[in-house]
Amino acid sequence: MSSRTALVLIDVQEGFSHPTHWGVARSTPSLEDNIPILRSAFRAAGAHIIHVQHVSAHPDSPLHPSNPGVKFKSCATPLADEPILTKRTNSAFIGTDLEERLRAMDLNLLVIAGLTTMHCVSTTTRMASNLGVLKHPYDGTGVDWAGNGRIVLVGDATAAFITEEEVKKGWNAELLHEVHLSALTEFCEVQTTEEVVKDVEGRNK
Repeated sequence: MSSRTALVLIDVQEGFSHPTHWGVARSTPSLEDNIPILRSAFRAAGAHIIHVQHVSAHPDSPLHPSNPGVKFKSCATPLADEPILTKRTNSAFIGTDLEERLRAMDLNLLVIAGLTTMHCVSTTTRMASNLGVLKHPYDGTGVDWAGNGRIVLVGDATAAFITEEEVKKGWNAELLHEVHLSALTEFCEVQTTEEVVKDVEGRNK
């Protein structure tokens, strides 16, 4: 693909449907509807789509390879031309070739979505920014930087879980989600699915 736009879907797996393992409630009920909308727009634009799959080393985890939860949710089942990167830590950059892939794509727009907001999504977003995977070095034009790309996190295509202890503090899952999104604005833009689709479609005109 020649597109300079990529969508990275993080851990959109059946294990996150477990009713109690991650918490007592989850934010963003629209996530499963918005992921296919994003995928459709990116595929129509000929953009890159990369899937990240968490494979836990803990046998009691829903994401352990012996458990059915390790599989992708139906809304995010990878197609044949969509690569899958397997990770064992919060960051999609640790133990994978994600950094090399993104740099090779020479991107000007990286879009991130998936699960969960405060864990793997947050860690990967922060590392993408800190590593500078969208920075384009001197290209001989007389300009020191050919231009830095944008990292966009899709707020309504990510979700947070809340524990019983946090609920007792008067918090709720949507509040927790929004607080963590706000904390990430130092590293990325936060947009809705609708805004991202409009941007991607506009790049294809």
